[in-house]
Amino acid sequence: MNIILLNSNCCAFAQICTTEISWLWYAISVVLAFMSGMAWYNIFTKRWIVAVNYGLCLCGADLSKGEKCTCKPDVKAFIPMISQLIATCLIGYMYFVLVPMTLCLAIFVAIAIMGWMISNILFSTPTKQRRIDRILIDVGYFAIISVIYILFASI
Repeated sequence: MNIILLNSNCCAFAQICTTEISWLWYAISVVLAFMSGMAWYNIFTKRWIVAVNYGLCLCGADLSKGEKCTCKPDVKAFIPMISQLIATCLIGYMYFVLVPMTLCLAIFVAIAIMGWMISNILFSTPTKQRRIDRILIDVGYFAIISVIYILFASI
C-alpha cells in the first residue's frame, strides 16, 4: 500500500494572498484610482458614450445626442458603479501583492492586461474612430490606475 504524503507547504496559495501590505496606502490608492476614473470619464463622457454606443437611457433620452437622462436613480442604477468599485479594489490588491514580489512582474501584468483589453476592443468595436476612442479612454484609464497602484505599492 502506497501512502501519499502531502507536502508540508500545502498552503502555498495562502502565501500568495498576503495580508502584509500597507492597508493605509492601499485604501488611499483605491480612493485615488476611483476618483481619477470619475474625472477621466467626465472628461471624455461624450466621446465614450458614442464609442460604446450607449444609446437610450430608461426615460428615452438619447445620450449619444447629448440629451439629459431624467430618470430617477434606483438601486439597479448603482450596480455597475458598485461592481466597478469592487473590480478597482481587486486590481489594486493584485498590484499590492505583485509589486513586493517583483516590480517587473507587476509592469508585465499591466502591459498584458492592456494588450488583452485592446484586442477585445478591436474585435468588438466596428468602426475605426470608435475603436481609437475606446482604446484611448478605457485602456488609458487602466494605465492610469496601474501607475497609481504600482507607485503606492512601492511605498
